[in-house]
Amino acid sequence: MPVPTYLPHILYSTALTSVSIHLLWQRKAAEEDRARHNAQISILEDLTQQLRSGVPTTDEEINILRNLARSHGEGGEGRQQSAPGEIRWMDVIWGRKVAAKDEWEQRDLEQIRRELSKEI
Repeated sequence: MPVPTYLPHILYSTALTSVSIHLLWQRKAAEEDRARHNAQISILEDLTQQLRSGVPTTDEEINILRNLARSHGEGGEGRQQSAPGEIRWMDVIWGRKVAAKDEWEQRDLEQIRRELSKEI
């Protein structure tokens, strides 16, 4: 069975498209992480300014701001085996596995189960 002459071009274009999409996804993920960290820093800087200025702040308000600044992807730092900003070829080809959403869904389900068990 003869191989069509355009088969290598199809394979090359498929590989190039895959690499491009994965690199774009990695870039977007890095931008989201950067924005999240900047937001956390901003919240914590505002809290420290309030505390240093002597403005009366309730413990509840402090806890709310701390929870707001807490990283929603606390397990997300462990998912990056390489240095931040570094994209390995294996990540480009196979993609990174993201489990942060699943972890938060699991935590929410556990919390709902605990609340339901308390009511019963």
